[in-house]
Amino acid sequence: MKKSKYILYGAIAVALITVYIFGGYIMQEPERLPVYNPIDINPELVDSGLQRVGRNFHTGPFKVINHLGDTVTEETVKNRIRVVNFFFTTCPSICIDMTRELRKVQEAFRGDQRIVILSHTVMPEVDSLPVLREYARMNEIDSSIWWLVRADQDEIQRLARKVYFVVKSREHRGDDDDHSFIHTENVVLVDTKGRLRGFYDGTDPEDMQRLIRHIHILFKDDTPKY
Repeated sequence: MKKSKYILYGAIAVALITVYIFGGYIMQEPERLPVYNPIDINPELVDSGLQRVGRNFHTGPFKVINHLGDTVTEETVKNRIRVVNFFFTTCPSICIDMTRELRKVQEAFRGDQRIVILSHTVMPEVDSLPVLREYARMNEIDSSIWWLVRADQDEIQRLARKVYFVVKSREHRGDDDDHSFIHTENVVLVDTKGRLRGFYDGTDPEDMQRLIRHIHILFKDDTPKY
């Protein structure tokens, strides 16, 4: 009888250990994306006045016009995940690659109003609304989730340097060309609370697949708001 009891206890112990081990895999916490503040980012990309900001950074107010002629502000996109990049329509190099890769993002989320792609032209003096609309047509852009946007040069510079941190300062670029940052391949992921959640190489197919996966993670994200 005692032997049977020990066998029973042993079996229960093995079962509990098995449940603990395999249950740990099943019940593990879902993957979460980091929340980036300026202090976490390459300082060459961050305006000197923001480099020490270590918490509570949000993208804040902005105002641009999309290729449909609509005004877009932080209120327009406050409930949508943002995918942000910078380009210009006559760019002969990396912008072509970025547009191709962003089309894959578009196809992964076509018609899904939970996200919006904001592609900022860095040459608004050339990229008028008719030019942007033609670019959208030629590249089969779904205007329900992808907007080509423009603003004056000062606002574009501010967004690139003080909001999305995608371009080095003139000092670190080693030139005096206001438009030289148009060659940035950086793509930024922003959550519905206006927080920076990821940075990607918009010309790299693997990195853009990582972006798509991260967007799915944000759909389920429950990181506390601050």
